[in-house]
Amino acid sequence: MLSAGFVHFVEYELQVIALAWLGILYALKIFQLSRLPMFREKAPPKGSAGAGVLRSYSNMLIPWSMESSKKHFWRWVEFGAYHVGAGVAILNTFTSPFIPGMMTESVRWIFAILIAPAFLLGIAKFVRRIIQPEMRLVSTPDDYFAVVSVELFFFSAIMALILNTPEWRTTYFLITAAFLFYVPFSKISHYIYFFFAAIFTGSRYGYRGVRPEGRQAE
Repeated sequence: MLSAGFVHFVEYELQVIALAWLGILYALKIFQLSRLPMFREKAPPKGSAGAGVLRSYSNMLIPWSMESSKKHFWRWVEFGAYHVGAGVAILNTFTSPFIPGMMTESVRWIFAILIAPAFLLGIAKFVRRIIQPEMRLVSTPDDYFAVVSVELFFFSAIMALILNTPEWRTTYFLITAAFLFYVPFSKISHYIYFFFAAIFTGSRYGYRGVRPEGRQAE
């Protein structure tokens, strides 16, 4: 039987410590990235760099704008469902301990239903890494560990939301804290690099009039 004090510590104090750790490391990472030299165009502008950045960020919402998602629409749907579930699972780490009044039974079930597809898709991702030779070739131990850790995070979130017992809530928040300590050193940090990559590539192609389409200079 878990003590109320331990459950409270795991849900509140431990999460604050883990979030502070994550915030400090990401602030350092962002500072380092922001200090990297940016290539500057010397040719006259043929388009809008700002429009290119906006298009670069919006590409994920426009499946027909990228060859990969245009030819494999299901993969785009899979990407969306997976990241929606991940976002809800992350949101729950804030709402459950800090806004408990919001987490009615209906809301908990909605959250669990939204996370469930991400959990199932994660299993499919893991299986593909094992059975597809090309995926095995490019996969590292960190890739497998990242997928498994995210799956544990999703599963514990679903169980904590549905059952809402001290045991499952404690398990969920212990995994969440461990996850927060681990993420800055893993490939899961790709979402930080995404923002810098979108600015870099979007501004370059926008400046050259390549993106978005129809903005090229005469």
